[in-house]
This record gives sequence, structure tokens and C-alpha cells, in this order.
Amino acid sequence: MRKIPSGQLLPILLGAALAAAGWMQGLQWKQGVNSGESVDSMEVVALQQQVDQLTKENEMLRSLAQGGGEFSVPPELVARVEKQIGLSYVSTPVIHRLAGEELRDRVVASLEARYGEGGLDDREKAYQLIGWLGTEDNLVGQLSALRAVGARAWFDEVSGEGWVTDRFEIQNVPDQASLLRVLARILLEQHYPLDKGTMRDDMVRARDALHTGVASGVEAKFFQDNARSIGFMSLKEDNEAGQLLLSLPPFIQGLSSFLSVEGKTYADQLLVKSRDALMEKLRQPPQKTSEVMFLFDREIPSRTAVLPQTPGEVVLEESGGALGLRLWLDGLGDVQASRDLTEKWVDDQWRLFATDDRSHHVVWSIEFTDKASADTAAAAFCGMAGAIADLPDDVPLGQIVKTPEGHSLRIERVGETGLRWTRVSDAAVLDLIR
Repeated sequence: MRKIPSGQLLPILLGAALAAAGWMQGLQWKQGVNSGESVDSMEVVALQQQVDQLTKENEMLRSLAQGGGEFSVPPELVARVEKQIGLSYVSTPVIHRLAGEELRDRVVASLEARYGEGGLDDREKAYQLIGWLGTEDNLVGQLSALRAVGARAWFDEVSGEGWVTDRFEIQNVPDQASLLRVLARILLEQHYPLDKGTMRDDMVRARDALHTGVASGVEAKFFQDNARSIGFMSLKEDNEAGQLLLSLPPFIQGLSSFLSVEGKTYADQLLVKSRDALMEKLRQPPQKTSEVMFLFDREIPSRTAVLPQTPGEVVLEESGGALGLRLWLDGLGDVQASRDLTEKWVDDQWRLFATDDRSHHVVWSIEFTDKASADTAAAAFCGMAGAIADLPDDVPLGQIVKTPEGHSLRIERVGETGLRWTRVSDAAVLDLIR
């Protein structure tokens, strides 16, 4: 039997997969026609989704095949990362090549895999109802653009592998630095992988900030060591990426800044204490973004935010954490007041739920350290509600107001130290929340 060359095998397999999908869809349609029955629209949609998924996989595999395969990492860069972090690679770090225009699709696939089926869509709905995103914002599109535009190297949190684009040039110091950052993330992921169980977003962000911070330290040290040979060099991102960041919603900008800036500060502070302190925190990563944000001891009461009973189906429950509260409060324009109030955060939970008409609603409960802080937060929330509802004045506590999108919005106090934000698509739903 004649052996098929490896370069021809991938196109053959991809073509066969797509042909099979088309044949199955055609057969389904033909059977429906021959039996005299109309084709069920839901089945057609399901089949189309299968074809779309196969097409996406085809495009991703093709980009890998066309990108040039694996990238050979210079041994001296591997050794540098191991020496600086104080760990050795469990296995050889894998770096792939791909065309720059294909990176965004790769990032999207990674994000969707990390958050599960529909996870990002559900978060987008909740973020829009809470006010982190605007009604026209696209969460997956903005997150993928943030990671892909202007990037020369990228770390995939799902596979634990790295990617370099066709713009990457190993002789350039900035490109070497970006590769070192990715290599550091790979090393940390090999030794301290993300738990496989269910983890709240706040916990994942805190852990990612620590890993990103350590990797940013490796990158910064490389720039520092090479500053004399390369002369003065700005550490800012490419102009293209910088312009994109400024065009993104403040919430997305804040997430990026938290990982790269506050994460590095947190990792640096641990290293100042001792290398053992850093290693211990890598073994037992921070559980909340507040641990990364506040580099001092805080007396936090042992209380949790409680969500009410809601009608319909629970779609998703999550926590915005202290970071989420701060980014929300930043929208009021007083950054210092936002940070002062965020220091009083104790706990928060939000729930996205859907009623029978498939309308989505959200309820967000936040606990503060004391009554005075909850009073201050209530005033801020009432001011934000007035702005969202396009009203000249703040919204009184307990009063229901309509937003321009037709949503009903209400802010309530929950005990002395709690606050609740409820935004629903139908005002009748408010009567069913207990």
C-alpha cells in the first residue's frame, strides 16, 4: 500500500470530515422530504451548528498546518527562565507557530474551552445587566482582541502551551522578552496547574494575576539586563495594541491592568519577603482578588453575601470580587473614593436567571464591613442607577425605575451592611423575588 505523505494527510482528513458533515445534513433533509414530513427547524439548526463547528476546527487545524509547526526555543532562554524562577521544566516547553491573522481564532477557542459551553455568553448578559459592560459590548470579541492584536507571543491557559506569530523575530530583544514571558507561564503551569474543579471567577483572576505577575517580572528583568545593549526602549505595547486597549470598555481595561500591573506588584512584594514566600503562594494561590489588590492586613468580618430566591432557571452564579466592585465604582469617576470603598468589601455574589419567556435577569448582593460603608455604597449605587436610567437625579432606595432598554432596576438595603442590585427585563419578575 502506498504511504500518504504527511503533508497531504491533514487536507485529506479535513476534507473527509467536512464532506461527511455535508452528506449527513443532505441525507437528513432528503429523508424528511421523502417521508412527506417537514424538516424540523431545530434539527436543521443543530446540523448547521455541527457543520459550523467542523468548519471552525478545519480552519484552526489549517492555521496550525500553515503556520510552520513547532518553534524551536533557544536553550539559553529556557535556562534563563528556570534560573530566575527557581524551577525546572517538567517537560520540554512547547511553542507553536501560526499566522498572525489566525491568532484571534485560536484565542477565541481557548476562551470558550476555559469557560465552557455558553459560559462567556452568559457572563456577557450578566455583565451588561450589572453595568460592567454596555449593551453593545461583545465579551469574547473584546477579550480575544485584547490578547491577539499586536501580539507576537501568547500563552494558552487551556493547553499550557505557547504560540508565536509570523511577526515574531527571535533576534529582536522585545520579541525575546515576550517569549520569556510565555515560557515563564508554561513553567508555572507545569508545576502549579489550575485546579480542575469548579472555581469562581474571582479566584481564577487572583491566581492568574500571580502567575502573570511572576512572568512579567521575568520579562522586565530581561529588558533591564539588555537595556545598555539596546539603548533606551519604551516598554509600552505596539501602537496598534495600545490603541485597541484604549478603545475597549473600562471593565476590560481594568481586568488587563489587574493581571499585568497589580499581579506584578503582588509577585514582587512576595519576592521581597523571600523566595520561599513566593513559592508558598504559588503552591497555595490567593483565593480572592482582594488579596492581590490590598498589600496590607484587613480585618474582614466572617460574613457572606446572600442571594434571594428567584423565579425561573438559574443560569449562572458567580462573584465579581473586590476587583469587580472597584471596576464598577470606577464608573462614577472618583477613583480614590472607589478604592476607599472597595477596601470595605467583604463578599459578593451575583446570579443570572431566566424566566419562561427566555428573558434574562440579574441580582447582585454585596456585603460591606460596616453600616457606614454600606451607606456610602448605597449612595453610589443610587447615583449609578440614575445615570443608567438616564434620570437627572439619583434613584431612591427601593424605587423601581426603567432603563432606556426597557429593563426595571431597583437598589435595596439588605440588613445593616448589605446592598442588593436587581435588574430585570420584566417588572413583574421583581414581585417574585423573595
